Amino acid sequence: MKPYQEKYLELMRTAAQVSVPSASELEPEAFVAAAIESNRASRKAVEQGTKLLRDNLFPLLDNILSASDRDIGDLEEFAEKLMSGAALSDVGLYYRIHLALVTYARHKKLRDMLIRELYFVGMSLFNLEKMLSPNVIRLYTSRMRLCFMESASYFEKDYDDIEDPEIRGYIHRSMGNIALSYDTADPVSAKAKLDATTRSINIVSDPDIRAKTPSLPWDTYLYKSHQERTTLLSFLRSGLADPDAFAKVLESAQTVQSRQLKSAREKGEPLQPRIQYAYMAARYHCGAMLLPEFLDSLYSLSNVHADDDISDQSIYTHFSVPALYMEYSKQLKDGKLDEVLSVRIKRMTRRFFSLIVRVPCVNDNETLMFYIRQFLMAYREFPDGYPFFEILQNVFASRHPPTYIRMWIAGRIARQLTLWAVDDCPERLIGLPGYDTVSSILWRRDELADFAEKAGRLYDTGMVHFLNLESYACRGLFQEEEELLQLHTHCGAELLRQHASTEIFADIARGHHCSYDGKGGYPADFSPDSSPLKPMIYIIAAADLLASAVEETSSRYRPVRPLDDLLSELERESGTVYAPFVTGLLKPSDRRRQLKKDLEAFRRRACLDMYRRRTELY
Repeated sequence: MKPYQEKYLELMRTAAQVSVPSASELEPEAFVAAAIESNRASRKAVEQGTKLLRDNLFPLLDNILSASDRDIGDLEEFAEKLMSGAALSDVGLYYRIHLALVTYARHKKLRDMLIRELYFVGMSLFNLEKMLSPNVIRLYTSRMRLCFMESASYFEKDYDDIEDPEIRGYIHRSMGNIALSYDTADPVSAKAKLDATTRSINIVSDPDIRAKTPSLPWDTYLYKSHQERTTLLSFLRSGLADPDAFAKVLESAQTVQSRQLKSAREKGEPLQPRIQYAYMAARYHCGAMLLPEFLDSLYSLSNVHADDDISDQSIYTHFSVPALYMEYSKQLKDGKLDEVLSVRIKRMTRRFFSLIVRVPCVNDNETLMFYIRQFLMAYREFPDGYPFFEILQNVFASRHPPTYIRMWIAGRIARQLTLWAVDDCPERLIGLPGYDTVSSILWRRDELADFAEKAGRLYDTGMVHFLNLESYACRGLFQEEEELLQLHTHCGAELLRQHASTEIFADIARGHHCSYDGKGGYPADFSPDSSPLKPMIYIIAAADLLASAVEETSSRYRPVRPLDDLLSELERESGTVYAPFVTGLLKPSDRRRQLKKDLEAFRRRACLDMYRRRTELY
C-alpha cells in the first residue's frame, strides 16, 4: 500500500479509539472535559483524513483508466483493509474504490477482475443498505441486485472457461447473495428471495458442479444459502406463504440447526442463541409449539447471559431476542396476559440498558446497531413500563454523545423560542394540539414550553440508523452517504409514530428539514403545512441550526460555525428556509446576547445530564 493509505488506516484506528470513557471511571467535571476533548480529536482526524484522500486517492480514482498495475494492486489491498473489522470499517470509501475498479476492469476487458469487483460493489451497497434495516425503506437494492446478477451470470456463459477457482467462487457467492436484495416483509419480494436461495442451494448441491472445482468450500456455500433462506421465517409469520415455501424454509432451519448442534457438541459448547431462536421459530411456525410456549422459550433465551457479559452472543440475547419476543407478543389477543408481558418487557429493557452502556464505542459495528434498532422498532409500551422517550434518550446517551448533546441543546433552545413566541405572537401557535385559542396558549405557556423541549429531544431520532457514519470514516461524506442521511427524517418519524408517548412528535421528525416556502429542503413528499404541528416544526428547524453553534453537537463532518453567522443565516433566509415569525423572535439584541450566554451553559448541562444517564444505567 501507499504511505497515505497506511496513514489513513492509522487515523481510522485512532478515531475509533477516541470515545467518551465510562462514566463510572470519572467524576462529573472530568467526564464533561473528556466528552469535549473526544469530539475535538475526532474532528481533527476527519480533517487530516479528508486532506490525505483529496490529495492522493481521489485524483487516482478520477483517472482510474490510466492507473498502473501497482496502483491497482495497492487499491485492492487498501480496500480490503477498509473493511477488516469493527475498528476499521469505511464502507463508503470501500464502495468508491471498488466502483472505480469495476470501471477499470470493464474498460480493460478483464473478465475475471470484473466478476470479483462486481461482487465487492454489491457487498458495499448491501452494507450501506443495512443502515436502514429493519425499516422497510430501501435505497440500493436494485443496484445491489444488478451487481450480483451480472457477476452470477457468468455461471451460464463462461464458467467452464474460467480457470481460477477463486473467480468461480465469486460467481457462486454472488449467486447466493442475490437473495440479499429482496425484502422479506413484501410477499412478492419474499417469494423472489425464496426462489433465489433455492436456486443457489440446488446449484451448490449438484455433484457435477462440485466436481469441476473441488477446492471450493461447497459446504460453506450451501450452509450460507440455507441460513439466508431461514431468514424467511418472518415471511412464514405473515401467513401469506404457501405449503411449498413452508417446507423449504423449515428444511433450511433444520439444516442450519443440525449443523450448529453438531459443531457445538464437537467443541463442547452450548448451541448459539441465534440458532436456538431459528429452531424454536421453525417449530412454532410448523405448529409444533403454541405461541405462549414459544414466548416462554424466547424469554428464557433472553436470560442466559449475565448483564455484564459483552460477548457477541450476550449482545444478541440482550438486544435481538427481546425484540423478537416483543414482536411476536403483538400476536397475542388475550389482554389477560398484558401484565405478564409488561413485567417481562420491563426486565428485558433493564438488561438492555445495563448492557448498552457497557459495550465500548469501538464495538459500534453495524450488527450491534441493527440489534439496537430492532429493539427500538419492536418495543412495546405499557403503563408501568419505560416510556419510549426514555428508551431513546438512553440509547443516544450511551451510543452517540454528539447526537444526544445536539438534541438536548436544541430542546432547550426550542423551549426558549416557544416562550418568546408566547410573549410576542401567541396567535402563531394556535392550531397546535390542545391550543385552539390565544388564551389557552397564555394560560398554559409552561406546558407548551415543556412540549417544545421534548420535541427538541426527539426530532433527530432517525439518526439512530446512521450513527456508524459518525463513528468510523475519517473524511467528508460521499453523495451516497448524504442520501442515506436524508432518510433520517423518514426513519425517525416511523419510530416515533409506533408509540403512544411519542407519536405526536412524528411530524416534527419528518419535517424539520423542510423549507418554509416549500421550495427546498427534504423530504419532498411532506409539507409542514399539512401538519397541526406546523408552528413547532418551524421552531425546531431554527433550534436545530442554532444548536450547531456548539462544537460538541455538530457532526464531525460539518464545519463549526459561530453563532453570529447562524443568526445572520436565519435573518437572510427568513421567509424562504425559516419561518418569519421564528426569525423575528431573535431580532432583539438582548435575546441574542442571552442565547449566546445560554449555549455555553447548555453544553455543560447536556454533558452532565448524559453523565447522569450513563452512571444510572451502569
